[in-house]
Amino acid sequence: MNLDKNSPVRRFRLRTTLLIPFLLQIVAGVGLVGWIGYRSGQQAVNNVATQLRSELTNRITEKLSSYTEIPKTINRLNANDFSHGDLNVSNTFGEHKLWQHMQIYPSLSYVYCGDEDGSFFGVGRLDQEDRSNVIMVYSNFWTDFMRQDFAFDEQGNRTEQIGTLEQPYDPRQRPWYKAAQAESKAVWSEIYLSFSTLLPTITASLPVYSLTDGSLIGVCGTDFFLPQEVSGFLRNLEIGKTGTAFIMERSGKLVATSTGEPTFKVVGNDRERLMAIASENGAVRATANYLSDRFNDLGNIQTVKKFDFQWSGERQYVQVVPFQDGNLDWLVVLTIPESDFMSEINASRQKSIGLSLAALIMAIAVGILTSRWVTRPILRVSHAADELAQGELDQQVKPSPIIEIDRLARSFNSMAQQLKQSFSALRQSEATNRAIVNTIPDLMIRAKGDGSYLDVVGSDRLEPADSSGEELLTGQPFPKGISVQEYLPDNYEQLMHYIQQALITGKLQVYEHQIIRDNKSVDEEVRIMVLAEDEVLIMVRDITDRKQAEEALRIAEENYRSIFENALEGIFQSSPKGKFINANPALARIYGYDSPEELMASITNISEQLYVDPEKRTEFRYLLSQQNSVKNFEYRCYCKDRSIIWIQIDARVVNDNNGNVLYYEGIVQDITERKRKEEELKRQLEELQIEIDHKKRQQEVANLTESSYFQEVQQEISNVNLDDFWS
Repeated sequence: MNLDKNSPVRRFRLRTTLLIPFLLQIVAGVGLVGWIGYRSGQQAVNNVATQLRSELTNRITEKLSSYTEIPKTINRLNANDFSHGDLNVSNTFGEHKLWQHMQIYPSLSYVYCGDEDGSFFGVGRLDQEDRSNVIMVYSNFWTDFMRQDFAFDEQGNRTEQIGTLEQPYDPRQRPWYKAAQAESKAVWSEIYLSFSTLLPTITASLPVYSLTDGSLIGVCGTDFFLPQEVSGFLRNLEIGKTGTAFIMERSGKLVATSTGEPTFKVVGNDRERLMAIASENGAVRATANYLSDRFNDLGNIQTVKKFDFQWSGERQYVQVVPFQDGNLDWLVVLTIPESDFMSEINASRQKSIGLSLAALIMAIAVGILTSRWVTRPILRVSHAADELAQGELDQQVKPSPIIEIDRLARSFNSMAQQLKQSFSALRQSEATNRAIVNTIPDLMIRAKGDGSYLDVVGSDRLEPADSSGEELLTGQPFPKGISVQEYLPDNYEQLMHYIQQALITGKLQVYEHQIIRDNKSVDEEVRIMVLAEDEVLIMVRDITDRKQAEEALRIAEENYRSIFENALEGIFQSSPKGKFINANPALARIYGYDSPEELMASITNISEQLYVDPEKRTEFRYLLSQQNSVKNFEYRCYCKDRSIIWIQIDARVVNDNNGNVLYYEGIVQDITERKRKEEELKRQLEELQIEIDHKKRQQEVANLTESSYFQEVQQEISNVNLDDFWS
């Protein structure tokens, strides 16, 4: 159809039509690749930052756990010796063991015990630089409770007296003694400056009770350079390139930092603990202020927290992990700037942008040249077509080096001749199309209600007509007496039944049947549609492939259901609101229910009904929101009879196409027996250590009593008249 020049249809030049989409694709492709690269880099940074934060905080908390276990272990050993009489506070016996503790653990500042009589006995470290320099200290009734200091030789034997404190010392009035006495359990002191070393120190104390009547006989304590040791560990920790780590109390006071700054400040003649928000380090100060503003009260941080915030124009990756040990309640804080990860990515991004711009400019130049080269021969064809439209059929277009355009030119040149032969070509095309239709394997029959057919279209089951086949092409019926049964001999009675149903009801009838063709079973679908009062159209379609696919799907579903029902691990699907959507029998058995149906009907709030510690459910959902999956997550849960078991869960989030959470699904294992064995092994190891220490003490006592020196002293004591001695 020719378009008038005044037509409202908007026109574009071919060169523009070719060039603009080409350029748009290049720009879109370059932009998309750049954007994907940037997003991939950003995602990689987030993943690396998350992994690094988790790894570093885990190392810090593990180190803290090992540090805090040392003084508690020392206290337990000394308390055991105290209660069994192997450590005598009133008569200053057993200092060699205390000296050994100080040699084994250089981070200890003081190891001591006090009793209910007011006696004190311990070993302390004089010099932080030379940690081998330790002294024995005691005070008791015989010293009028004045503290006496003695030196040790290299073997840990007491030597000469080196000092006396000229005022009574009563351990029962000291905070470490009172705290353990009041709590009746192991306690930690506040962090303070040691009066001898002026280093940040913390004390762990433990009450000691009589083995006979259970009454309090004293308290054992251990002073520990914990902040100093932890700060040293943090300084040696590789936290990205410029990251920082610090530990603070819930009050906001600093415990230790990786920056090397002191945790105490001088105020007049006193020394006070330094608050994290007053730190000299900008990153520590900014992070502490952000935590204070976000949580208002640091006591609200009860689980691991990961977040980002802006400081100095740069994103900071932060992770906060609570650390608790008895009354010790600290926060481990890790801050890593984004620049530690983005420097290489930014350099790569700039290089990519430069290369993309160069490629874009080159693509524009190539596109312009290509469009000119392509459009020139097409314009020649267009001009010849205009001439042909005016009746000039003798048009010849020059050949083109472009194969497609050359073909177009040759086709155009032969167009006039093809127009003259149009009717012949049309009949040939119709015959060809009819042949193609006749090769379609499906069958359509136009038939009457008595089963005689009027026309048959497209089937490999068609029989040759009695005539030349013109009736089939023109739609005229064959000779009378020929019925549909000749083309559909299988299940003919069923077919006639549905034909009558279609004519009676006027509705489409659909049914399926199975036949044998070429020694193979074939499934067919038959549709019968009413065309006139006594005329129907029968359509037959081969549905063998669909039936086989349905059967394969059914078998696959049965296999999946068998695996689901017979699995040894619990399998579940649950909603984000805390209700089970699906559960297998193994899960019901783990929780003590008779069936999955009873489990799903009984548990309407997983967090409140199953979790012994509801905050673990919060942590579980938080991890899923951050990572989309959770591995080896352990928690305690209630069974149906309210007994408590340990559970290990592997789960993932299932989202819809828009990224909304549909449900959680995963696998649950009962690890109660494993936990019990771990606890039993731990208990056996502790008992074994105590037994080894006890046997070692027995051997030492035996060696002492068998020595010649002990025999001589015993002989002299037996010669002493006790009445004369006391008078």
